[in-house]
Amino acid sequence: MSNTCHKRRICLTRGSVSACGKVDSVMKGLVFGLYRPLNMKLVLIFVASTLLPLMLTTYIGARFYIERTSEDTGILIDNTLISLSQSLSSYLNELDQLTLIPYYNDDFIYALKVKASESYESLSRYQVLSITNMLDSQLRFVRNTRKDIMSTLIVADNKPLFYSTNNPLNDVADNYEFAETDWYRKAIEAAGNAVFVNPHKQDYFTRTKGETVFSVARTIRDIPSRQPISVIIADANTVVLQKMFQDIDFHVPSHIVLLDEERHFVYANHDVSPALFRTMPDNRSVVSDGGQSYMVIRRTVAPYNWELVVLLSYSALEKKTLWIYVNSALLYIVCLVVAFLFYQGLSRKVMGPVKDIIKTMGKIEQGDFSARYRSRTTDEFDVIGRSLNSMIEELKQKIEVEYVLKLKQRNSEYKALQSQIQPHFLYNMLGGFVALNQIGERELLEKSIIDLTLLLRYILNHPDMTTLEEELTLIEKYGSLQQLRFGERLQVHVSCEDGIRLHKVPKLLLQPLAENAIIHGIEPLSRPCRLTISADTVVEAGVPFVRIVIEDDGIGFDPEQLQEYGQIGLTNTRERLQLCFPDSRFELESAPGAGTRIAIIIPEANFHGHTHSG
Repeated sequence: MSNTCHKRRICLTRGSVSACGKVDSVMKGLVFGLYRPLNMKLVLIFVASTLLPLMLTTYIGARFYIERTSEDTGILIDNTLISLSQSLSSYLNELDQLTLIPYYNDDFIYALKVKASESYESLSRYQVLSITNMLDSQLRFVRNTRKDIMSTLIVADNKPLFYSTNNPLNDVADNYEFAETDWYRKAIEAAGNAVFVNPHKQDYFTRTKGETVFSVARTIRDIPSRQPISVIIADANTVVLQKMFQDIDFHVPSHIVLLDEERHFVYANHDVSPALFRTMPDNRSVVSDGGQSYMVIRRTVAPYNWELVVLLSYSALEKKTLWIYVNSALLYIVCLVVAFLFYQGLSRKVMGPVKDIIKTMGKIEQGDFSARYRSRTTDEFDVIGRSLNSMIEELKQKIEVEYVLKLKQRNSEYKALQSQIQPHFLYNMLGGFVALNQIGERELLEKSIIDLTLLLRYILNHPDMTTLEEELTLIEKYGSLQQLRFGERLQVHVSCEDGIRLHKVPKLLLQPLAENAIIHGIEPLSRPCRLTISADTVVEAGVPFVRIVIEDDGIGFDPEQLQEYGQIGLTNTRERLQLCFPDSRFELESAPGAGTRIAIIIPEANFHGHTHSG
């Protein structure tokens, strides 16, 4: 449309919500009230409904599996130890019963008493042979049926009374101090009870002194008098213990240790520091040995008060636990990836229409009312999109109707204001020509009429919007016409920065102000006066402005009595300025005898980004 200041956002009515403001509100509502919070809500829902439950479930599952595995392992170990302790108890009981064989036959006891007595040396050869056969017949059964029994020895003090070994070439070591050995003293102190001897060397025999045996000893006493006769010791091969423990597997590296009632080592399948058992560790506690940690599991071998101890590698147990957590973490990651893919699909399905709606609203904000939302779904967003399209169509129609009406109204106002300027300008100029004619300045009158013709051509034929440079040129021509009339009483100075010369302003914006300064400020005085019109740029609070100043050193006036100082020209200029530059300022300073200064201040941004038509 013609005769417009410049294209800008048009408000429908003052005091009501503007069309552009409505679009902005909807846009902000969608962007800040829906899009970002909805995206965050989807993320929070995904975290709350998927990540946290999945993490919690995975952790609880791992913990449950670990506890279940630990419980099953504990039950397995306990059952194994129960079986082992029962086997050990049975075996120890068998060894215990083995040393009771002498009590099964009174003749056997009598033979031992005779052989242990000092009169034994005076017996005939036949009697000695009879006693020997008696003893051998009783113990031969043990030697032949129990392969684990390596030898049986009966001694009284340091005197061997009888022995039987699985090695026919074996013999008792000469001058062996039996009474000084620990097992002999313990057997005497036990007063007829069995004493189990820790693994030791069979150094009291000549052929097997390097063999390690596990033994049981008992004092043989005379039944009527209960006086000790001798000590019997049965030596068993430690291979029995090895075979008993060798096939046991707890699925982690482990040590099996058998301790007697005094907590001395009876057997260990691996080297273990005795320091671990100086103070018996609690069951299921953790002990360290040479940089290695072990979990202790104990079982008492009844009724002998022995301890069967299993040392499970704690690092291996931790590795098993770590393996479970690693597998749980991998499972969690796989489930997380799958859940994330589902979330991405759902997010795109939800956020895709939202982004399309926001994109459509962005085009509307830029003034493209042909933009429409194209539905890609058949859900609630399709309903929202169709409602949005309907709203845009209604908004477009309303803006077009209101815009045309408002534009016509503004053009009418502008034309009316301009029509006020032209007659007023002509009236003042013709008054000047009459004065020139009266004083007889016909040449000046002729020249003035020619200049007026050029000015009228500019006023009548030039577009409604002109450049600041052209407007200031008009002021210079107008000043030169007035100088023909006032002569040396009027000096006109016009200046403009180069960077703002092409800025567009309404035609005849400054001329009424210059005319007021000459007619009302300078003409009443008889002294020379100066009229200055300048245009430059200033910066206020970091914002650039274009400043146009019309200043004279004329008579001045009281601003409260504005009606006496060109009220029509000032009011006209103010209204035209507000029509084209709503953000501009019109400042007037004056005082009687001090001249008048008028400043028009327009934001620099108002001159950019708009088109001007004429």
